Amino acid sequence: MKKYSITEAAELVGVNRATIYRWIQRKLVPAPLIEVVAGVQITYWTEGELAEAREYKRAKYWGQGRKNTKAKRTKKSES
Repeated sequence: MKKYSITEAAELVGVNRATIYRWIQRKLVPAPLIEVVAGVQITYWTEGELAEAREYKRAKYWGQGRKNTKAKRTKKSES
């Protein structure tokens, strides 16, 4: 079973690492598994969790936030 870090998962899904953390916090995707190895806590995702993140992105994620599309306002010259 291959294990993926949050950074690797973000790259494979095609989003920023912060986006993955935001999805986890909002419970939109499953939280990574936690394992303690030699006193060090390691978090990772398996293929199943990675597939769920890809599916969420495909179904619900539209990319970066709304772009600012306000037109520049010009001052009318007063004559």
